[in-house]
Amino acid sequence: MATAVCARELTVTIGGKRILKDLNLDVEKGAFHGIIGSNGAGKTTLFDTLVGFRKATSGTVRLLDSNPWPRNPQLLRRIGIQHQSPAFFTKMTLVEHVRAVASIFDVPSAYVDEVLEALNLTAAAHTRCTKLSGGERQRLALASALVHRPEVLFLDEPTAGLDPAARKSLVELLRDTEFGTMTVLYTTHYLEEAERLCDVVSILDQGRVLVTDSPRSLITKAHLGTTVLLPGALHQEQQVRGLFSGVEKGADGLLVRTDDAASAFALLTHNGIETAGAVVSQGTLEDVFFSVTGREISR
Repeated sequence: MATAVCARELTVTIGGKRILKDLNLDVEKGAFHGIIGSNGAGKTTLFDTLVGFRKATSGTVRLLDSNPWPRNPQLLRRIGIQHQSPAFFTKMTLVEHVRAVASIFDVPSAYVDEVLEALNLTAAAHTRCTKLSGGERQRLALASALVHRPEVLFLDEPTAGLDPAARKSLVELLRDTEFGTMTVLYTTHYLEEAERLCDVVSILDQGRVLVTDSPRSLITKAHLGTTVLLPGALHQEQQVRGLFSGVEKGADGLLVRTDDAASAFALLTHNGIETAGAVVSQGTLEDVFFSVTGREISR
């Protein structure tokens, strides 16, 4: 496996507190790799260390086969970074800002227009940066990180602070963007986003990577099965409990956990259990996070 980013036994201590603890991570070239974890798990510290903004206390980091610390200007030209709180040239318009960034990397101005079109920013091109909406600012930050065509793109909580509509719009944009051979590292505490976007995810908890795999593989390996909600069967609770071991009573109906939804429905129907309005749900990445860490993700 060719790796774009590799960390071994990485420890980072800040103010006497260990933020990252003997962390190991491999990011395959060309992957869309998510780092998921609660606020305070160490995601931003990890990013800062991987790109060379912060020196590791111990352990090793390799970024594109180079050591990112001390900061290497040539290496920085090969990566793109979108921070949680991006800074812009506030007196410039959106297109002026992106062109200014592009000029630093000797990028042809024609490519700026391509990036703005790809990120749905053309309509706002001549708006001052200070007048942009939250969603437009986040897309501008993404354009600034992408405009020089980096080999590795770091996205640190790109949807944080956005309203639900803007979050959904940006996630759809990220999902539809053609990143080509670019490697993307993406941190988030919105697990439904990671499940939709990422080829691979790593669960980061209390400074350590606990598991790494594709979202679907993690869900399958967790043996979460299927949940069937039976809203009309509350009056048949005892009968249902006699058929299945995994039954819970909720405000909206009975919850039945099963590994085979088709067989479960056949058994329910055969025994006269009310199945009208039943809702079937598969396991999610949020369920995996709970099974691995023992707690809900905090935002």
